Amino acid sequence: MKVRLKMAEKLGFFETGSLVDVGCGRGRYLSYFIERYDIPFCVGLDISIKAVRDAKELLKGQSCVDFVVADAENLPFKDSSFDFVFSTDVVEHLRDPSKGIKEMVRVSRDKIVIATPNKLCPIDMSRVARVLTHHHPPSIERYLTKFQLNEMLQYAGLRRENILIRESSFFPLGWLLVHVKLKIPNKIFRMLLLAEDILEKTPLRHIAGVIIACCQKSQNLVKGNIRDIPSSSMRIVKFHNFSSSVSRC
Repeated sequence: MKVRLKMAEKLGFFETGSLVDVGCGRGRYLSYFIERYDIPFCVGLDISIKAVRDAKELLKGQSCVDFVVADAENLPFKDSSFDFVFSTDVVEHLRDPSKGIKEMVRVSRDKIVIATPNKLCPIDMSRVARVLTHHHPPSIERYLTKFQLNEMLQYAGLRRENILIRESSFFPLGWLLVHVKLKIPNKIFRMLLLAEDILEKTPLRHIAGVIIACCQKSQNLVKGNIRDIPSSSMRIVKFHNFSSSVSRC
């Protein structure tokens, strides 16, 4: 979890304001945001009715959160509905990831964070999950490079200087702890975290497991010693658009 939030937290993205978690799953990130930050109102959205029910159970008694069952490619919200849009491990499962990203940018008043597996990572965690757990891969699993993600964010209307993209996560520590219930001694855990910090400062970062994009409409994020991701000449591949009905739980 912390891997996907580290850069955004350093930028102060979560201090306050309304939030939507697109692809909230069972509500783990929503629970974290509510407990740690001053979030007056948040919405968890997922296409899975079961996931939304589990999230509602996890956050039972929290008056500041609401839930919606909907398709990430057709968000049922007006433009600029939320101060902050968060989405992790979602765009790689969309029929049209470019459209989904455009929707997230549309409903955000200012800040967007999107995390997705890195296509250049030599280890496919989905395959590892099939071996170690009872993981059933989704029908769509299409990973992106940071250049593709950057292109899609610009296609959605963001300026290059409003987009900051980093690669992170060489060791899936959080995944092993949550899904495999692996017990890692604290000393080894700290050593692995230190190794990750070192690796992220080397060219090896380009094959890390996750790419994270932090975007802010109102502010240039690329300044000082922060390097931007160069715009590639890659063509955006458009997939067939599908819509789904929206229901409230």
